[in-house]
Formats: sequence, structure tokens, C-alpha cells
Amino acid sequence: MSTTAGAPKQQQHQLPSYLTESLIQRSLEHDLQRPVTIDRFTAGPATAAGDNYLSDVFWIRVEYDGGASEKRLLAKCMPDIGDRGATLDVLDAFRKESETFQHLLPELTRLVGGGEQFGAKCYYATSEPVRTIVFEDLKALGFRMCDRTKGGLDYDHMTLVMRKIARFHAASMLYAKQSAEHQRRLASRYAYGLHNPREQPEDSRILQALQKGLEKFISVAGGWPELDGGVLRQLEGLLPVFKERIAGCVKPRQPGARYEVLNHGDLWSNNMMFRYGPDDKTVEEIIFVDYQISNYGSPGLDLVYTLYNCPHRDVRIARRAELLQEYHRVLADALRKNGYDRVPTLDDVREEFTRNEFFGLVCAITFLPIMTMERTKDLDLSFDAFFKEGHGEILRDRQYNGAVFRQAVVPILHDLHARGYVR
Repeated sequence: MSTTAGAPKQQQHQLPSYLTESLIQRSLEHDLQRPVTIDRFTAGPATAAGDNYLSDVFWIRVEYDGGASEKRLLAKCMPDIGDRGATLDVLDAFRKESETFQHLLPELTRLVGGGEQFGAKCYYATSEPVRTIVFEDLKALGFRMCDRTKGGLDYDHMTLVMRKIARFHAASMLYAKQSAEHQRRLASRYAYGLHNPREQPEDSRILQALQKGLEKFISVAGGWPELDGGVLRQLEGLLPVFKERIAGCVKPRQPGARYEVLNHGDLWSNNMMFRYGPDDKTVEEIIFVDYQISNYGSPGLDLVYTLYNCPHRDVRIARRAELLQEYHRVLADALRKNGYDRVPTLDDVREEFTRNEFFGLVCAITFLPIMTMERTKDLDLSFDAFFKEGHGEILRDRQYNGAVFRQAVVPILHDLHARGYVR
């Protein structure tokens, strides 16, 4: 929909009723701290089906103040409908993300220095009439996503990813060190991520979906001659307790943790954007998006989730040690430059990673097939579609029979099985 001099004009995509001129005006006025007159705006869907599950995302181009100014914005909307709305409530996703972008990320940027940017500028957040956060449009600044269907990120991209995680973790450690109140704020406001401990595992829609994923994997992979039969037998043994094991392994505060950080919580390739050099091939910058399930605790959760879900299969296992070393190098450097005592050692990093590798198994057999699924126009890929009885099964058939997934998951499972994590 386009608005010109107050008169709406129809465009290719029908926009939801809550994406209004009033919302855009409030967003600009909140940022500029002065009245604004909207002249016209255009908008449309910003992501393809299968690229975003818990939110609807729209690009906005707005002209204001008599055509003297223009901005490119992004509206992230979280309607309170169906399974998606209920899940957003359970995860406390809107409160967490709006608070993170409006208040915490600017503080972390200031602490770590060097012009570090951990997220897009946030213009406005409101829960009326629909939970919505308005950001600057990173695409307008030259950032773009990698294609999730191509099998993962190469080593150069992954090196940037690990450096960014390291600086983000370091900034959160510096923030927590500033005062006991800061540490309490992180621990209380980011107490959980993927699973709310107040919800019983058997009642969790997310854990129910992951359970179905394990069941589908066992069914499909039984016909894969390249997969060790011992892996399948061990996975079958997990079926009765899988939801409970997941709920346990994603608890952020872990006894014996060598150090604690604010985890992003959902670092897969679609939640990071890259900017490239003049040749349009050399990757130079990275920025994170989507802080809906951030949590405070062991850094192993971010490290495992990222290193199992993001790299290309040629990088994932063969260069894991190098990527963890690069993470530690940048983490330690950022902390030392800011006078932090008791800087974690490389052994501390390795310990946090290996202690959380059951989560890597969860990622490999439940998240990876979703992340690598080929694009399709003939299937509903919305969050609610996963819970429709017949349709959800059709989706899982497509995901678990994907060639990219199969090539990636077999070596992961053999590696985990050899080291005793498939049990």
C-alpha cells in the first residue's frame, strides 16, 4: 500500500491494517523528538517465506516534511494470533527484544568502544494495536543476508561471526561487571531463551515440534546407508525423554560455568547480515538481528548453536577449533583493553562449548533441516503451519529429505556419536 497526500493506493502486496501512517509518524517523532508530517510512504514484505517464523517483517520507505526528508525503515510485527502469538507470550519475546534494542545494545556499544554496532538503530516500539518494533533498514545501508539454502557460511564469513559474538559477549561481561544491579538485571530480564522453565516440557509447542522432528529424522534416516546404525539406535532411545532433555540442556545458568555472558540465543544465518567490499564478494562487516530469545548464562549455548547451524559442511567440523580460537582471541582482547580481570582462557571457552554439545545434537536433527530447506512456493511455511496436523507432516517430509541437510547432518552425527554425545 502506498499513501500519497493522504490517499491510499493499492500495490502488489496488501499490507496489514496495523501498518499505518500513524505508526510511521510516531516512529519518526519518537526518534527526532519533534512533530513530523508524512507526505507519502510505500511498504512491502521484507522477507521470503521460510526466512522468518515468529514475526512479520515489512520494509518502509517514507518521505516527510514536504518531501525534504526520506527514511528507509523496517517494521517487525508480532501479531497475537494462533500458536505464534501464544509462543511469543511464553517466550516474552516482544518485551525482551524491544528492551534490548532500545536500552541494552546502546549501552553495550558504548562499553566495548570502537564504533561497534550490535544491532540496527531502533526508532520505536509499541504493543498497540500489535506488538511492533521499527528499525532502520539495514539493507539500505548495504547489508544483506546470505542464502540459507546454499548449505552454510564459508570460513571467511564464520570468522566474522565468531569475532562479533566475542565482542558481544565481552560487552555483556563488562556491563555485568559495572555493578551488582547490572548483573541482576541480565540474570532476571534474560533468565531463559528457547524454553520458559515455568512451562512443562510436554506443554511446550516448540518442544513438541522438536520432538516431531526427531521422530521424522529416525523415520527418514533409516533408509540412509551412509549413516551408522548405532546412531539411529541411540536416537531411538532418546524418544521418551527428548523434550525433557532439551528443556534441561537450554537452561542458561549452569553449575560450574567458567564465565557467563548475554547470549544472542538464535544465531543462525538469517539472523545476521553482512556488508561487502567494492568487489561485492569480500565480506567486511556483520551485524546481528532478532534478539527475541536472548538469555544470560553459559556462552556455550551461543557457541554451540552457531557452530552447529551456520557453517558450511566443509568448515563445520574441520575448522571448529580455529573458530573457537578466534572467538577467544577477540574476547580476551576486548576484555583486557577495558581492564577486565579474570579473563577467560581458551580452555574455559572449550569447556563451555563441549559441556553444551548435547544442544548441538538437538540443533543437527531439529533446527538444521528447517534452516537448510529449499525454497518453495507451494507450501505454507508460517510458524502456525508447523502445527497443522497434515500440513506439518508435509513440511517435515520436505525438510528431512533435503539433499543439503542430508550431506550436512551425517558427519555431524558420526562425530557426536564417536565422542559419546548421542545418548
